[in-house]
Amino acid sequence: MRVSSKRNRLLSAAGISALAVFSGLFFWWNTNLLGDDEFCDGAVTSEELASVLDTKGRLSTTSSVGDSKPGFSCSVQRTSKFLGASPMEIQMRTAAQEPDFQFQTHVWKNPSAMSFFSNGSTGAVSDERGWVLLPETCQGKVATFSPSGSSSQTAADVRTVEAIVKQGTANRAELAKTLVKAAQRIAEEAGCAADGANEEPRLQAVSEAPTAPGAACGLAGFTLPPAALLKEEATVGKEQVSGSIPGTWACGMQLAGNAKGVIWFAASSDARIVDPILRKDTLKDLPGGVGVTDRDLNAAALKCGDKMVYFGMRWSDEYRSAVSDRGISVSHEMFQSFVDSAGKQYQCGVVQLPPN
Repeated sequence: MRVSSKRNRLLSAAGISALAVFSGLFFWWNTNLLGDDEFCDGAVTSEELASVLDTKGRLSTTSSVGDSKPGFSCSVQRTSKFLGASPMEIQMRTAAQEPDFQFQTHVWKNPSAMSFFSNGSTGAVSDERGWVLLPETCQGKVATFSPSGSSSQTAADVRTVEAIVKQGTANRAELAKTLVKAAQRIAEEAGCAADGANEEPRLQAVSEAPTAPGAACGLAGFTLPPAALLKEEATVGKEQVSGSIPGTWACGMQLAGNAKGVIWFAASSDARIVDPILRKDTLKDLPGGVGVTDRDLNAAALKCGDKMVYFGMRWSDEYRSAVSDRGISVSHEMFQSFVDSAGKQYQCGVVQLPPN
């Protein structure tokens, strides 16, 4: 009887110990208990990343690169066990980009899906990525990185803090706040911080609707040239609009048809976006000093009142192929129609653009 009682006590103690060990492991696997407080060379906190990667689990660094100058490149993962939550991963870095990267590069894909900031820092976020511009005074003071390692900078480049969510989707508002705080920390460390740059960003809405006849992208009088619409391949479909006029604005026309083409239009009067673009060496002056056009892109910057306003257009590869296969040339007519209609919203005068 005594032997049986002693065995039961030992089994009970072993069970309690096993439960304690499992509980400890469970909290280790599924929370940030005793984990790092900072990530990415101190640019972001665990609390900030946890709010961006809005799921349960433990944060851990999968890669991190620094430099003698302020700047970073890192990848952080959030994983869990037994909770059924999918793993999430985010990559963040300081980077050097072409001045009009947010509108004209395939890396940033669809500008009309981004929620642009309406106050404070200049930036934008989506469910999968985001960027914030560092102050112009940070030129030469911040290390920049590409996915493959350190990257070179040119005088024309802009410097950014960027994030790309590789697994899962992010909370837009939290991603925006985290990017702004990271940018401010880097700028302060580099001695190039700007006043008001750490203000909590307000995000502008993204909307979708069928394309209205005679008012594409919500711009009165804006229509695509008849030759731009291809029977069964690319016809009027729906559109996605982000931002606001007279601030920063973008529209993605998702054409109906087999080609599955998209045409993006963008405009901005934000000097922090426009001023770096004006330093590009591919610009050509327009007659009468009314602005400049880009020799290599469908882009222009025009004098509108007391501001310079950027206008840009980009086609998806699918639409470009569908048009070029038929020998159709409509880019100049299409861009002119866009500038005519959007320019009125920005109080611009009538400008005749040269063929690109």
